[in-house]
Amino acid sequence: MKSIKSSKWAQHMKAYVWAYIGLFSVCLLTVNLLAAASFSIQPRVWGSLIVQIIICLLIADRVRFLLKSKQQYAVQMKEMTYMAYHDSLTGLPNRRLFEDRLERALLQAKRREQLVAVMLLDLDRFKGVNDTLGHACGDQLIRLAGQRLLSCLRGADTVFRQGGDEFTILLEYMAKPEDVRVVAARIQEELEEPFILDGTLVSVTASMGIALYPMDGDTPEQLMQHADEAMYAAKERGQNHFKFYASDIDAMVTGKAYLEKELRLALLHEHFELRYQPQYELASGRLKGVEAVLCWSKGDREPKYGLDWRKIADETGLAIPIGYWMLRTACMQVKSWQTAGYPPLRLTVGITSVQFEDPLLVEEFEAILKDTGMAAGRVEIDLTESISSSSVKEAGEKLRQLKALGVRIAMDDLCIGLFTRSGLEGMPMDSVKLDSTLVRDLPDDDENQALAAAIIRMAHRLGLNLIAKGVQTNAQLEHLQHLQCTEVQGELFSAPLHPTDFLSLMEENVTQSTT
Repeated sequence: MKSIKSSKWAQHMKAYVWAYIGLFSVCLLTVNLLAAASFSIQPRVWGSLIVQIIICLLIADRVRFLLKSKQQYAVQMKEMTYMAYHDSLTGLPNRRLFEDRLERALLQAKRREQLVAVMLLDLDRFKGVNDTLGHACGDQLIRLAGQRLLSCLRGADTVFRQGGDEFTILLEYMAKPEDVRVVAARIQEELEEPFILDGTLVSVTASMGIALYPMDGDTPEQLMQHADEAMYAAKERGQNHFKFYASDIDAMVTGKAYLEKELRLALLHEHFELRYQPQYELASGRLKGVEAVLCWSKGDREPKYGLDWRKIADETGLAIPIGYWMLRTACMQVKSWQTAGYPPLRLTVGITSVQFEDPLLVEEFEAILKDTGMAAGRVEIDLTESISSSSVKEAGEKLRQLKALGVRIAMDDLCIGLFTRSGLEGMPMDSVKLDSTLVRDLPDDDENQALAAAIIRMAHRLGLNLIAKGVQTNAQLEHLQHLQCTEVQGELFSAPLHPTDFLSLMEENVTQSTT
């Protein structure tokens, strides 16, 4: 520690020695001037003072020169450091800086258990631009492409010009491969916009290969190599494509992107359809309500890759507009049956967690009920897996707002348990559900029997309606009758029906009730 302090002191004295000498000279000159003022001034004294003034001026000039040289040296060192870590053409980081950031990103990702993506990008048709417009325009295209790439990324991400028309991109702190796909698609869209080179419109695209840590490698060398291999595989697909190195991840991400596109088209062209499943009062057998079930009428555009389109709708946020379309369509349909003279039915509509978290949920419900003329008391929302323990208090406030509109609320035992554990036993609710997973093994599973009995007793004690879903066998039905369940629905009674088939079902019920 002592040697470190002495070394710092020596460096300090070396840097500021002329400043200290100048300060000492000024002090000495001041003392002499004060002394001269106290005595009669002789020519010899004047000569001494003039010499000291000249010496002080020379020292001051030397100090100024040294300080200016030090500033110039600092600027030059800064420029040299920048040039050592950046590309001279684009100003983007070079290989040395990129590899340093990549190593650091991998260490942080390992500690935080996050994804890191390395993307290798090659501009399609760049050689044609160089050959036809010249190297100056080619260099301009490289600079403009680098700027566009930066505009697509976050501050923590890095773009490195590998050479020629190739760029390498480092994406840190990624949660899932789909997030990387979003960035790749954004880059494609940005580069598809024409460039203006020397007054000429030029269109280029990009082929990209993507390698992910830790799936595709855990070292910089492995990730760079695999991203390069994926990029050449993307080129084999044609221009303007990107590909993940791992085939399973590539298939999953490609499938999700395809389904997202198809879902948007389906919403735009109203390719969704609703089916209606009847709900019966168990004691009387009377048709009591109907649940709207969303179906995707795909026609010739069959979804590929075997993915759950409902899950993709949740992940992409499309579940929100789809859910409102479903509510509006179902309200219009049930209201039309009521206007036609059929007995009014309670309409049950399921709400996903994504839709429930929409801040405009209450306003949208109010607007749809007003537009369709559907009575709020005839609409029941089914909170299937819509409430988590982290948001139960916020959910409670939203449910109170919905209840203020007059809408009925149905919950399963898990939702009720969440509210109870959070001290919100007084939450507004109208119905309790026995889910199909609970009903399925009801006759043979002692635990399910005990749980179903407890839920039914709770519903009776609270004065709530109780509906069992997914009833498929007579054995299940008999057990529910024994437990004094209120309402049932399921394949045993009817599958979800097309509106015309459901209308026929209502006509049969009207005929039976009049005979």
